[in-house]
Amino acid sequence: MRTFVVAIVIGMLALAGAVPAAAQSKNDKAPSVGATITHDPAAERNSYTNNAQGEMRMWEQKLHDFNARLETSATEEKTNASKRLDSAWTETKTAWDQLVKVGLKVGTDGTTDWDSAKVAFETASQKFAVAWKKVNPEDK
Repeated sequence: MRTFVVAIVIGMLALAGAVPAAAQSKNDKAPSVGATITHDPAAERNSYTNNAQGEMRMWEQKLHDFNARLETSATEEKTNASKRLDSAWTETKTAWDQLVKVGLKVGTDGTTDWDSAKVAFETASQKFAVAWKKVNPEDK
């Protein structure tokens, strides 16, 4: 279980550097004074991805803390809840990886892929939040 969480954290840290670096190289040109601001899909994707990345880090920390508490007081019920939570986390992580992959495609050619990946990530995140509330009803 701990190895799984450590692997997730390492993967997230690796992705954390890739998204801002890719976005930065694309957004180095600042609009000049008086320039008309246009719809920029790459900037929107970058903004969404950065916000989602913060959410992923928060959930990772909560999951890590939960698993640490679980190790000290494991019961069959808690172990089963942990398995369901891990399954929901795996689904969320997979959707996150796809979102980041698609988000690195700039331009309008990946719009449908982006929308699909975004919906999948949001759906998986909601499922994870529900699973989390079942095992941590006092957590907000």
